[in-house]
Amino acid sequence: MASRLSDESLLANYDRGLGSFEWSATGLPSASEEERAARGLLDSLLASQNPGDAVQSIEPALIRHSLLAAGIEDYVEILPLLARDQVTHIMDFEAWHDSRLSLSGAMHWLQLHKQANPGELLRRFRDLEEEVQTGLLGPMVETYDLDAYEKMSDQEQDSLMRLPCGEVFYKIKSEDPDTRQFVEELVNAALAADIEYAYSLLAHSTYLPPNEQEATALRFRNARLEEEGFVSVEEAARLFIAGSGEQALKRWTGKTVDEVVDALVKPGNESIGQTAIAFSKASNGTLIDLALLHCDDPAVVATRLAHLANTVASASGVAADDRSGLKLVLAHTKGYCNLGLELLASDPKLAGKILSHEHPATIFKVAVAVFDAIRRRTVSAMTSSGLLPAELGNRVLQLQFTRKFGQVLLLLDREGLPVIGFEANEVLKAMFNRFPLCPAVDRKGEKMTFQPVHDLRGLMTLMDWANRLPQTSKTLH
Repeated sequence: MASRLSDESLLANYDRGLGSFEWSATGLPSASEEERAARGLLDSLLASQNPGDAVQSIEPALIRHSLLAAGIEDYVEILPLLARDQVTHIMDFEAWHDSRLSLSGAMHWLQLHKQANPGELLRRFRDLEEEVQTGLLGPMVETYDLDAYEKMSDQEQDSLMRLPCGEVFYKIKSEDPDTRQFVEELVNAALAADIEYAYSLLAHSTYLPPNEQEATALRFRNARLEEEGFVSVEEAARLFIAGSGEQALKRWTGKTVDEVVDALVKPGNESIGQTAIAFSKASNGTLIDLALLHCDDPAVVATRLAHLANTVASASGVAADDRSGLKLVLAHTKGYCNLGLELLASDPKLAGKILSHEHPATIFKVAVAVFDAIRRRTVSAMTSSGLLPAELGNRVLQLQFTRKFGQVLLLLDREGLPVIGFEANEVLKAMFNRFPLCPAVDRKGEKMTFQPVHDLRGLMTLMDWANRLPQTSKTLH
């Protein structure tokens, strides 16, 4: 049993593709840079002529990210300006944990709204879907009529709150003082503003099945998340099927995937995208960043990239509220799209045109298609040289074809390592990672470290390692 659980844990880690190797994301802003940029955006919104319109024009995901990065406690004055869909987006993340409603998460944001304006506590709570309201409050309250109250002991009666009619009472079931205070403040605010709503809220929270309400609210939330790219794992996995990427390569370069890889490895030939490498290096920027300056609508492309990153997160098993995991996913998503553009375009203007006409998911798949071709060639060369048994090589390629990356890595750990040795096995595993990596140039001692392949220079380095694998000395075993 322990062995099977260990295998499942290892396989899940391998399938994610984020923590299997020691690597660091490049090209992403540091925490201080993120905070500085977020504060700059929020300050400019507050200083605008009409702050409300300015705030509500911002895409919900961006406003949430900016508030978190800048420090929400320093920008509570923005909260009353948020549109309802922006608040809903925030609560889709902050009021949920592991697909369960989280009163503590909702409380934190609602209390911040109250800090900005006392009336905001009730207003924002009422903005939530009815299923979320009752799902959050249901486990916390219970109501009693006068007959039930009179049958209670003095101690039990003292624990109840009396409603204005004098014939209905409610009990706060939590022992946490912060939760008790929050619920009491919320109910009192509702009684003061709309007594009919307050009675209805308490009654529905008591008598409606909380799990049923939560399940309905979860369906609504998942539907919204799917619109933002957080689709099912099965649908997200299609990102790693290379078909449309192969078609895009043919459409923009006139070459097949194998012809593209041939051009990359021919000695003395200017390979596809070398101009893009030189331009990116000279301008100290990535091609995708430069292309965004030349595309028709950068805001639309940026939103599509964010939704693509969310889909990649779903495929990698990263939860929507895992900010550190999402940052790694964002690095790979942007990196794959950058590599795809470098394979398709020779300059930023052409890259901008491609970015305007092709969905980022298609450009992402261009990189997937080229990685697939390199993997097939590497395994074929290793089996031809006798380094890798043909039967093992075929199983590796079959698992790749079915996109079972974790099983490939587990197979190499168990059957590849004894045959090809540690170094060759680690390189091959990195190549077959969900997000291919290559060994870093500057090794520290005997420990192998890896870097992501997010541009043509990284791809060339990976191909150089791949070309050397068939000649790997078995004395390294």
